[in-house]
Amino acid sequence: MKKQIDFQIPIKQLADRYPDFVEIMVKLGFTKIQVPGMLNSVGRFVSLEKGCKAMNIDPAKVKATFIAHGYEVINND
Repeated sequence: MKKQIDFQIPIKQLADRYPDFVEIMVKLGFTKIQVPGMLNSVGRFVSLEKGCKAMNIDPAKVKATFIAHGYEVINND
């Protein structure tokens, strides 16, 4: 099964689906994802697109990083 990152679905779903997702996110600067309870609360309704805006992280950098880790990236317009 191809690993796929969809910028429109909640971060929690991606974290549950892919074991390396959280580690990649932390390296990109999404450090709040490590705060206890954050992923299970806010992560249930915040998409990667919204997370990029909230954390002021370039979506193009996020896309490139996930592609470099073997992911297909969709819905990141």
